[in-house]
Amino acid sequence: MKYLKSVSQFFSLNEQLFKFASDELNRLMGISIEKEGGEEPNLFQAENPEGTGQARVPIQKLSPEQYDNYGTKVGITNKDETGPLQQPSSGPIGNIANSAYANINVPTRGIPGTERGNLGCAAAVSIMFYRATGYAIAGNGAITLGTSTMWNHLDGESKKSGSPWKKITNWKTESQPGDIILTARASRPGHVGIVVDGGNIISNSSGGFKGDKRGQIEMNYNLNSWDSVAERNPSQTASFRYVGPYKSNWGSQGPLA
Repeated sequence: MKYLKSVSQFFSLNEQLFKFASDELNRLMGISIEKEGGEEPNLFQAENPEGTGQARVPIQKLSPEQYDNYGTKVGITNKDETGPLQQPSSGPIGNIANSAYANINVPTRGIPGTERGNLGCAAAVSIMFYRATGYAIAGNGAITLGTSTMWNHLDGESKKSGSPWKKITNWKTESQPGDIILTARASRPGHVGIVVDGGNIISNSSGGFKGDKRGQIEMNYNLNSWDSVAERNPSQTASFRYVGPYKSNWGSQGPLA
């Protein structure tokens, strides 16, 4: 029998076992994991936006210490790992950049198929977009798990006349607050976030940037540092600007979880 020589070795082994068990459970449940290139499970149904529109409210000017309070103000009151992904009580937030601010510190660790948030970037942007607009960002699922699924949908939609999506290829100089910045890598994990004021980007923090926990939404990039993401696949890096409608209320839709 091989003995463990240290506490750190023990925890490392436990982490490997947990990852194996998580991957196997996801496989048995038929939940897609991006690196395997599986089909999207459409965990929660939502409508696909059609036509054009505009944000219902202006972009908020917030300092970092105001993020959580702003989330509470618009109805995102529970950011615990075991808490429900409830819809903002007052209705869709009405602005994608505002939703990004309001969702800072929301975890993706509990979403099936994200490997405890390590592959949670597409899910995070899906949540921020859905809470902002009341619509699905890609197809008919409120939560999309794969950046490639998201790229294929947004790129395809941007080529249609009267589409709610516009593709911004010069993403580094022309991106605006509320744009979805995306780098896809086929069946390999890419990354996606939302641009906010000052060229900052809010996205899932799979590696726990700046001491944050793994698998939660943070302000962790800007348009300059996104170069380190874009270089993985420059041909599938762009910003996508939403020019579609925003719902004023949730209607008969239930909570995400």
